[in-house]
Amino acid sequence: MLAEPDVLQTTGAKRFFGYWDSLPKEGVVPDRSSFDPVRIAALMPAVTILEVFSDTMITQRLTGTGVCRAMGFDPTGRNALDLMSPDLRPDYIKLIHTQLSFPCGRWNIIRSRREGMIDQAEVLTLPLRYRPTDRWMILSYFATLRPVASEPGPYAILGYEDTKWIDIGAGVPE
Repeated sequence: MLAEPDVLQTTGAKRFFGYWDSLPKEGVVPDRSSFDPVRIAALMPAVTILEVFSDTMITQRLTGTGVCRAMGFDPTGRNALDLMSPDLRPDYIKLIHTQLSFPCGRWNIIRSRREGMIDQAEVLTLPLRYRPTDRWMILSYFATLRPVASEPGPYAILGYEDTKWIDIGAGVPE
């Protein structure tokens, strides 16, 4: 078992990390088949799963009901890159490449716009493999921390305010 990362701020993120860490691993990463949403049912409204196909296609495979409510729609099946501001996409792709090249966990404070408000949220992102296709999947937990401003417009991830890498056994980027 790994030590709980010091950066985690919310109880939900701590429980989410503990669950992911309990999954059987092939190397340092669990397979998607070992992820059982029932075991973390109380956290599932804040969970998403993305499947990484390419630098231009990252499909939203699962979107928790709380995430859907915050966004104002269900993005399941859509390209997750379409959910962020266009100028943020290259940075996001770089984060994904960096995270999966080790692999490692990632903790962020993000800014997102929803229902005319800009919020800060804690996001814990952990890797999974999907054995049938040998693709990477990204398992994430979102916890809104606080509203920080108001701004009209549709839902969008607007930026990353802080990023920390989490060593899951394969090291972390500099």
